[in-house]
Amino acid sequence: MVEFLEELKIVENLKNYWLAFIFSVLSTAALSENNFEAVSLAGTVFASNETGLSYQTGGCVAKVSSQSLETGKAYRDQVLIELDDRNAVLALKTAKARLLDLKASVQDSEFSIEVAEADIGRVQEEFQFVEREFERTKVLFQRGLVNETTLESAERRKLEATFSVQRAKEAHRRSLSLKARALIALDIGELELEARQIDLDELIVRAPYDGILLDFEPNIGDCVSQGSLAAKIYKPQEKSVETFIFVEQLVNAQKIGVIVGNAVNVIRTNGQICKGVFSLVGTEADLESQNVKATIDLDPSCSPSMFLNEAVKIETLSEKFE
Repeated sequence: MVEFLEELKIVENLKNYWLAFIFSVLSTAALSENNFEAVSLAGTVFASNETGLSYQTGGCVAKVSSQSLETGKAYRDQVLIELDDRNAVLALKTAKARLLDLKASVQDSEFSIEVAEADIGRVQEEFQFVEREFERTKVLFQRGLVNETTLESAERRKLEATFSVQRAKEAHRRSLSLKARALIALDIGELELEARQIDLDELIVRAPYDGILLDFEPNIGDCVSQGSLAAKIYKPQEKSVETFIFVEQLVNAQKIGVIVGNAVNVIRTNGQICKGVFSLVGTEADLESQNVKATIDLDPSCSPSMFLNEAVKIETLSEKFE
């Protein structure tokens, strides 16, 4: 009975301990929440990921998308600008014609190989016939049935047949070599055609994705250089807010909610509230202003309606972004 009462006492003590622990955690959380101090900041909207569209080659502008000029918008793979392609088109046609000629050369070499192989078979059969004739003539000469002149004549025919076989084999080797060179020339011709096609493609500036164009002001007749900027493009749903925070405020970054991952309210001048989250809090202050740059990523559902360089108000929140 005594042991049972002691066990009950131990269980009661453990229960009190865990209740005290849970109360302590809840009190700390409540205290932390009560210590939070929201701050208001000023910010400016900007495109999170701008992509520069550069001319891949030099030339003069021949065509411009009037639709994109009017709307300032582009869709994936849309042709925005075309440079004068007359020389490139001519070079491409020449490369195609050259490739056809090279393919014909390969076919000719293959035909030459077939002819040479057939010729080898024919002269080898002739050689075998002449060789048998020579062997018979030699036997007859040894028996005294034919004279030396007849033997020499048979030997000469055998020698001529041997040379014919050698010439046929040499012609076959030349045909194989010609085909090998023709195939190499064909490979070069195909590479040349690919290069001319690339040259033609590089005269076109396309949109890499659906987006909004910036600095898109081409004029027909303008001549441009390779690498110069044709326009910039960004996705309307990918916008952020840039703000600056005093160093003295960041001493209590946790307390005011200025930490990466924390949520904020971004308030427009019309009262619309968009959710956002701190994605970057800088580690270097401006020497004169003692401000630190911070970036807030906007909710993609809200971003499209916001303007670049739009001034907004930011209110920090205590919770993490979800």
